[in-house]
Amino acid sequence: MVAALMERVDVVVENFRPGVMARLGLDYDTIRPRNERLVYVSITGYGSTGPWQDRRAYAPVVNAETGITKSQGDARGGSYANDPHSHADVYTGMEAATAVIAALYQRERTGRGQYVDVSMAETMLYVNEHAHDRLWDGEPPQGVIRSFQPADYPVLTVADGSVVVCSGHPADRGTFELFVAAMERPDLLEDPRFVDTETRLAHYDELLVPLREWALTCPSSDDIEARLARHRIAVGRLRDVADLAATDWATQRDAVVDISDRGDGRVRIPNSPWHFSESDTSVRGVPKYRGEDNTEVLTSLLGLTSDDIRRLTDNGVIVSRGPGRSTT
Repeated sequence: MVAALMERVDVVVENFRPGVMARLGLDYDTIRPRNERLVYVSITGYGSTGPWQDRRAYAPVVNAETGITKSQGDARGGSYANDPHSHADVYTGMEAATAVIAALYQRERTGRGQYVDVSMAETMLYVNEHAHDRLWDGEPPQGVIRSFQPADYPVLTVADGSVVVCSGHPADRGTFELFVAAMERPDLLEDPRFVDTETRLAHYDELLVPLREWALTCPSSDDIEARLARHRIAVGRLRDVADLAATDWATQRDAVVDISDRGDGRVRIPNSPWHFSESDTSVRGVPKYRGEDNTEVLTSLLGLTSDDIRRLTDNGVIVSRGPGRSTT
């Protein structure tokens, strides 16, 4: 049944360990002669080839292997922990989707599909904007901070208890002067601990002291943002997702939408981040449950009958679920 479906569809995405689809007779080499236009995507932890192809991999494991967990722990002074967000899962899914679009675009010109191999580990290297820094073993030029070091950017508490993050390294040449101007502390320019980038980095904890003291004189996050913005320093308030969803920005941008769960409730979810001038790219349609479209797909593409589908369901070959509703 699955092989018959593969003969009729444009894209197949599989996320098994290498070799599983071949054992099932569903690998690309087996299916390709029956569907030359098929775009076949394999998503794995470390790729479908190479010495690590058989390793089990999940997002926390790949985050650890690719330097993400270490860099986060290093920024916390050596306290290592799993990130609560599954970056490797999400980013790899996005890169796979982009690869599908590219392969389909190429197929429009060649008439042929192809095999696409996307690994979580390579994705996490690819999306790490600081990977180049860890791969370069040279010394930075004098007065330059390696790769900006955003983990060192100030996290400040203001008078009303709000917490803000500043985008800019106070020890960096040029940026230091902007912070000094915002604080109205020209005396810091003459402090021997802060005369250049090297001395500021050597005394970085001491440099943060007057900055934190000044922040406490700012009544609110809006106030400190306004003061720093006058000197070209960006500021963001530390928020929860629900806090952001409650802002005027989220309302005016339709950043969050409220949809029916098709049962008795509603769910708030992020809207599409795309805003096209000629297309509606917002969330639309209805949420689908696992296997909900089995009957429609199997009858329209393979001509199966309701008895066939019932038999497949009874035998555990397919699972179909739909929205639940309260009986009270």
